[in-house]
Amino acid sequence: MTLEQTCPSCSATLGSDGICPACGSVTRGFFRSLNLGAPQVAAAVAQGLDLYRLLGVDQHADAITIARQYRRLRALFPDDPSALAAEPRRKFELLQVAGRILTDPSLRALYNELRVSAAAGIQQGVVRCESCGAPLQGNEPRCRYCGSLRPGEPAPPATPPDAGPPVAEPVDFYALLGLSPAHLMINPGARRSARPALDAAEMLHESRPPTPEEVDAASYAFQQRTLLHPGWSAAEREARVENLEIARRILRNERLRNRYDAFWLAFRQGRFDHGHLEGLRALIDEVRADETTPSTLSVEEAEALFQQGRGLLTAGLPREALDPLRRAREALPHSAEAHAWYARAILASADPLDLGGHALRQALVALETAARSSAPLPDSESYLALCRGLLARDAGDARQAEIELLRAAQQNPSLAHAWCGLAALALARGANGDAIDHCHRALAIDPRDERAWLMLAGACLRTRRHAEARAAAERVAALRSDGVSAEKILSEIAN
Repeated sequence: MTLEQTCPSCSATLGSDGICPACGSVTRGFFRSLNLGAPQVAAAVAQGLDLYRLLGVDQHADAITIARQYRRLRALFPDDPSALAAEPRRKFELLQVAGRILTDPSLRALYNELRVSAAAGIQQGVVRCESCGAPLQGNEPRCRYCGSLRPGEPAPPATPPDAGPPVAEPVDFYALLGLSPAHLMINPGARRSARPALDAAEMLHESRPPTPEEVDAASYAFQQRTLLHPGWSAAEREARVENLEIARRILRNERLRNRYDAFWLAFRQGRFDHGHLEGLRALIDEVRADETTPSTLSVEEAEALFQQGRGLLTAGLPREALDPLRRAREALPHSAEAHAWYARAILASADPLDLGGHALRQALVALETAARSSAPLPDSESYLALCRGLLARDAGDARQAEIELLRAAQQNPSLAHAWCGLAALALARGANGDAIDHCHRALAIDPRDERAWLMLAGACLRTRRHAEARAAAERVAALRSDGVSAEKILSEIAN
């Protein structure tokens, strides 16, 4: 379909999406030369069609909002609608009429004027079709315009139970789109083999999340089937489409997906506390409110994003720095600094010991790319060793993990995460004395490291150093804000 270059209503230059930035009109190419005038608008009003309801927009919505909603719904129908069955074809025709009228300022003004003057014919008290908004006469079982079933009587609202699950329920967006989160699956047996070890880029390819193209294809296919499904009401279809769209936006965006993956892993392990459900709700609300569109960056824009991300990371805001640094790295693939700072943002965005395998591999690839340049950043070797050690730990190779983490700690003695990783490995093999030493090294760098205090308390309990264990538990209780006692912490560790 070839889009016109000028707006058919005001002659302004159309945007790249075919929508006029001045008046919101859509190029007529989208309507396949559907020419409507006052007679057709008057006929739509006389028939009682509610075009706003058909498109699912508010009657006071601005023109650009209406145009974008029309384009989203139009994309769910095939380019050639001639093969559609009778009911979907009628829905498509109504969508075309609504889009053509409401995205043309003069036709919309005429529709609004006639709609007000014909208020008696489109009164609010009539029973309306939930798909197209047309009034249903008498006891008609189906809408005569689009064929949808007559809506049933609304059920009274259910009384909320005194107890039950929270408002935000755990959602598997991968399953919703029929995708597999292979990058979150740990299979130690499959990762250890006799063949030479894979480099980071090969490991990233073998265990990667779905690509944005795969996510888009899956989401749009499910949305199309949902909107054409004959057995659901308009409200059911809209709710399902909204969930599919939220899943698409989260899983195709690296920053949002990394946040969701942490919730996915927690829910898979049966952990619904520590704010996981609230965090998921906040993520969904953020996606609903976010309507940003991707754009191609110039070198100057990429440099500005890099400076912004580096400033945020330097200011102690690594999560806020992730997105600008990621975009800068993609636009500046030969910049060693962009790759190195992006890796640092990943490792600082959460405790590296809690990062998933895919995030660690992303950091490792970025660090390796920076290291191959003529001017690698200081301490890059220690961060490389940290990533390799944590990936070896996830693969079940404790010996290689300990070698890499010890190398990281020796190259950068102030790298507290390396000492914590070594302490965890020492606890796992029963070397309690080594674990205590490693914990003390980590706490000398960061006295507020709750994980290090917990491991220290556990190691002291194993060696019957009860006074030291209690002192460590008291530090944990002081760091937490939930009022838990040192006795409770020691009891949890002992069990």
